[in-house]
Amino acid sequence: MLFYLRSFICLLLLVRSAHGQDSTIQYLPVHVVIKLAPLSLLLDPDATIQGGLEVRCSPRNSVQAEVDFGHKGLSVVPDEKQHFADWSIWRVRSEWRHYTGRYRTNSRKNIHIRSPFPLGNYLAIEGFAKQINATKNLVLYDPDPNFPNNQQEISRFVLGSHIKWGRQIAIPGQSLSTLPRVLLDFYLGVGARYGITELTPPIDTSGGGFTYDRFRPGLSNRLQPSLALGLKIGFGL
Repeated sequence: MLFYLRSFICLLLLVRSAHGQDSTIQYLPVHVVIKLAPLSLLLDPDATIQGGLEVRCSPRNSVQAEVDFGHKGLSVVPDEKQHFADWSIWRVRSEWRHYTGRYRTNSRKNIHIRSPFPLGNYLAIEGFAKQINATKNLVLYDPDPNFPNNQQEISRFVLGSHIKWGRQIAIPGQSLSTLPRVLLDFYLGVGARYGITELTPPIDTSGGGFTYDRFRPGLSNRLQPSLALGLKIGFGL
């Protein structure tokens, strides 16, 4: 009898211990994530308002589409507001991503949580296109018939692609076992881009520095390395 009592007490202790270390998370099914990118407005020289949708297409895969729009009033570069009369920026991105299925790992406590879309680490392939249309004010000390109204029209088209690594997490709520629908998406990517710049009149008026060099045909019309780094805020539906 004493043996069975001891066995029952040991069993209760094991169950209680396992329950105390239970790391199961509860997350209702999500099929669509609405996203905004605040850093594209605050830190990007080509500042834009960016919105996107991520749509689940299988348990570990999704597709994402984004559209950006920007204009002169959003620029964070003071020189551009001074030297350009106007501009507009359109940018579109499309992305396929694969989630690894791992959301939280703690080797010391032997915690390995498997999570469904849209949480955890992911790998992604992204393609993007950007169009910039600008009107540049020119400071001419001598009249020049090549520049009517002392202005130059600039058109720049960029096409590129990135391979990205990222992690999408849920912002912690009041309960550690229940995750809210507000998400943070961090990512880093490397790739290449090709830009074509057209000037009307077709005369290079670029000065020194980063701001004007990106519109110089000799430096723009070629394949260049590209880096993607950002943060998005999402809400799962």
